[in-house]
Amino acid sequence: MVSVTIDGQTLEVEAGSTVLMAAERLGIDIPTFCYWKRLPPLASCRMCLVEIEGLRRLQPACATTVTDGMVVRANTPLIEETRSSMLDMLLANHPLDCPICDKGGECELQDMVMAYGPRKSEFHDLKRVFHSEDIRLSPVVIMNVNRCIQCQRCVRMCEEVVGAVALGTVEKGMDTAVTGFEGSLASCDQCGNCIEVCPVGALMSFPYRYKARPWDLVETDTVCPHCGTGCQLTVGTRKGELMRVRSKWDEGVNRETLCVRGRFGLDFVSGRDRIERPMIRRNGALAPVSWDEAGDYLRRRLSAVEDKAAGGLASPRLPNEVLYQFQKLMRTVFRTNNIDCSSRWSAPFDTLGPLLAAFYSRAPLEEVIANDCVLVVGGNVTEENPITEYLLRDGARRRQTALLMLSARPSRLEADACVVVRVSPGGETASLAAVVAGLVEAAGHALLGETFADIEATIGRSQVNTGGDGPGRLASALKESRSVTVLVSVELLRSPEARATLQQLNNLLQVLRLLRKGLAMQFLFDRANQLGAWDMGVLPAALPGLWAVTDDVNRATLARSWGAEIPSEPGAGLDVMLELCVGGGMGALYLAGADPLISYPDRDFVTRALGAADLLIVQDTFLTDTAGLAEVVLPAAGYGEESGTFTNNEGRTQKIRKFREPAFEARGNLAIFDFVASLRSQTLQPSTEGGIFDEIARLVPAYQGLTQDGLGADGAFTKALPQPPDGEFFAPSPAAKTAGGFMLITGNCLFHNGYLSERSEILNTVADDPYVEMSAQDAAQLGFSDSDPVVVRSALGELTAKLKVNKRFPKGLVFLPENYRALRLNRLMRRGVYPCPVEIHQATTSAARLTGSASNPKDRHQGIDGGLPDAPSRPD
Repeated sequence: MVSVTIDGQTLEVEAGSTVLMAAERLGIDIPTFCYWKRLPPLASCRMCLVEIEGLRRLQPACATTVTDGMVVRANTPLIEETRSSMLDMLLANHPLDCPICDKGGECELQDMVMAYGPRKSEFHDLKRVFHSEDIRLSPVVIMNVNRCIQCQRCVRMCEEVVGAVALGTVEKGMDTAVTGFEGSLASCDQCGNCIEVCPVGALMSFPYRYKARPWDLVETDTVCPHCGTGCQLTVGTRKGELMRVRSKWDEGVNRETLCVRGRFGLDFVSGRDRIERPMIRRNGALAPVSWDEAGDYLRRRLSAVEDKAAGGLASPRLPNEVLYQFQKLMRTVFRTNNIDCSSRWSAPFDTLGPLLAAFYSRAPLEEVIANDCVLVVGGNVTEENPITEYLLRDGARRRQTALLMLSARPSRLEADACVVVRVSPGGETASLAAVVAGLVEAAGHALLGETFADIEATIGRSQVNTGGDGPGRLASALKESRSVTVLVSVELLRSPEARATLQQLNNLLQVLRLLRKGLAMQFLFDRANQLGAWDMGVLPAALPGLWAVTDDVNRATLARSWGAEIPSEPGAGLDVMLELCVGGGMGALYLAGADPLISYPDRDFVTRALGAADLLIVQDTFLTDTAGLAEVVLPAAGYGEESGTFTNNEGRTQKIRKFREPAFEARGNLAIFDFVASLRSQTLQPSTEGGIFDEIARLVPAYQGLTQDGLGADGAFTKALPQPPDGEFFAPSPAAKTAGGFMLITGNCLFHNGYLSERSEILNTVADDPYVEMSAQDAAQLGFSDSDPVVVRSALGELTAKLKVNKRFPKGLVFLPENYRALRLNRLMRRGVYPCPVEIHQATTSAARLTGSASNPKDRHQGIDGGLPDAPSRPD
């Protein structure tokens, strides 16, 4: 610690702190323009100059490191005169168009001039003018370079934090101008973080431009619904209409940053295909009815099918309170444990539960990735969890964190990694086993003690053959680190080998624990409340709190609280429920916010299964493909139309707040559950959002002690689950697999991650057309060029999309984003087979025209005018 005195106040600060940091702790205001907490100091604006005893010249507070005994004066006549002069020079060329500038009312230059500026300018020359009209750099970013004050926050944010390097400067001195490559931002992430950090109106949001003033807006702090990172959002509305989204620099895991989906993708709340009224199927078609008519019809139909099995599927994008109440409804009213929360994969609870209990770190991501070494397994963090990527890049560049990557699909973050291991699609399991074997071999008996022989015998390291030294390099890096964080992409759960992958992950974590490494593990979820859905017990074999359904003690505790018996046998996941439908054994299948017809592998099978259920009930906000098959459709409030909580990847529970009223005749999800329960002469208590949260905090161990008032701006962290006894090494190494030909994997892309984002007009504007991605080597061998239309064909079907050549892709890998509805990607996928073997062919002229028709941003994600393409009608 070192001591510093500023304006007569003395403070001890950590070595390496700047004068500006010390002044902030003392509550002394020092103005800045170019300084930003997330960025290295630039010291170009000269607004933060201070006097330091013993130095002749004024020094920039943002870039001057405190030394022991330093004496600083931050407010003297000389400093005041200097600040005034700096502002006078900025105003010399700054256009005085505040009345029409979007930044008016929240402009830092306006604030600075009011506080420190001159009352009269000494400059009388004509103002410099770069362009007479604003330049639209991208569909979402528009620039007025005349207003730029050359702080370069935007350029540094783009390069240092986002990693896109889409902005730069040209010329020098007072002629310096910020611009994109050839006047556009075609290759950027379109995240708008440059707009967020711009202190003036030089960079503006085109969708928000000229729509409102800050004082017109009602602002609501909430949480992003697009992925599991859980970014803080501030939504601005006027008369209930969404105007803009911004972030706050001092709140949430994201602080001031957002990705393109969070900043520009919330206009889905006004999507065209809202379900306006309840509907029931009459004469093969859905017909709007009143809520009373829907209730009468549903009561009769529920009575008719109550002798058969029932099942439920809920979306992990719904709030905790809704998910908790849904599983309670299914278990107590429908008397079934046939419950699931994913329409893309089934979580193997027998492996997942112990992993979450023993190793999951419910702690701030910034703290978790401060370990010496971070291993990212699977997926593409750049496109699935962009804000997590920003934090990982910051750790690698500023804290020298050793970043290790193991995946089939490359990502931009690899440029900052120490070790990158590319595996064949589905090869993560064998590679993890090889890493474990390498660690055990390197550690030996001396470090692992008496368990060495048992571990070596169980893992069967001689079976491991990954065809390279990559796992060995990962093992060496992990062994040399004192503390390790493992971040696991949820995409690994798509594979039929998910259980084996989790077992090898468990082996790795147990070895690291035996080696006394500081250890942390978190999943990188692509759905906003996936961890919350698991915690709430929306699983066939797990109760709230991830207690096994077969646990008599905890099941009895819940039963007493709920006043109803809970079935004791584990239920069926979605795949088995669909099999039940096909076999004629499913009575009522209840879907809340889920669309398996577009997301579950094998569209034809899902169509048959949903059509074979005696009673298909869909409760949703939008008219999805699955809703087109339903017998009863119930319009539910969407995001922003009801309050609740999300639990993000960190285990942080955050408040999502209502910022508009439900559209048309939609009702809140909780109200609809009460409505359905009443049809069977039962009630769900408590039934309000607040009461349910209190019950969760009382009955779910990880949430005990939480209160809604205690969530605050940054939320509150749930507790680690009660740990079972340390397990033994139960997973031998898998035999290595070799696959020939092209293997298709799927997942999210930067501009879309399904369901909600594909209903955003703005995201549809910035997103690429539907595409298939493959390596430059494969494209050359096939004679294809970038943007050529190609046909992707599997054993089940084919589709046409434009080719996107990626030089970093490994040979044999094909990637298709899952978020383009017009492609209906799941037509190609076979249940239980992933990755999917495919062939790639040149598209015919007619197929190429078909691809072009799917590229219209208004219809490539959904049928024209919200229609339901390929949704066969159900019989009465």
